[in-house]
Amino acid sequence: LQRQQPWSPKSPAHSSVGRKEHILADKAYWNEEIETLPRRELEALQRDRLAAHLQLAYAKSPYYRGAFDAAGVKPEDLLTLADLRKFPFTNKQIERERQLVAPLLGDMTAVTEDEVVFISASSGSTGVPTVSPFTAEDFDTWQDIEARLFWMTGIRPSDRYVHALNFTLFVGGPDVIGAQRLGALCIWAGT
Repeated sequence: LQRQQPWSPKSPAHSSVGRKEHILADKAYWNEEIETLPRRELEALQRDRLAAHLQLAYAKSPYYRGAFDAAGVKPEDLLTLADLRKFPFTNKQIERERQLVAPLLGDMTAVTEDEVVFISASSGSTGVPTVSPFTAEDFDTWQDIEARLFWMTGIRPSDRYVHALNFTLFVGGPDVIGAQRLGALCIWAGT
């Protein structure tokens, strides 16, 4: 399934007459292909993507390999979405502990630090701040989801979006990029 491409002045549909109205402004969906999948196909897609994540985690993350082995599960045990309950879940305390095992990213990640292009962090208000690393693909996927969410709320290329959240490492800061992706005029007003 393809992601909706961001607006670009070099895109073939670019109109030299003004703003970015050509970006699907009259369509109901940001990504119609994925947003209108029949339930059965959606669940199959979710299962396949989850299975791929579990495989990657088991193959590349020391923490998840150990946690899966301790729970007696392997990635191939996921046959349906309901099978997810067989797998170990994490919590904030586990994240904090595992981050200290191998600073900066910890041993829960399934990529090397060289593959990380963005790190957000929690505030640490309830304990030690935890980091959330993103690869370029992770970040792109996240912003596409943000664009979809903005689109669902009715934001269109002709709209203005004032983003007044802070822009520290907190994960809420870059959400504005999702609105930019769909072509809205974004006003970054946070600290």
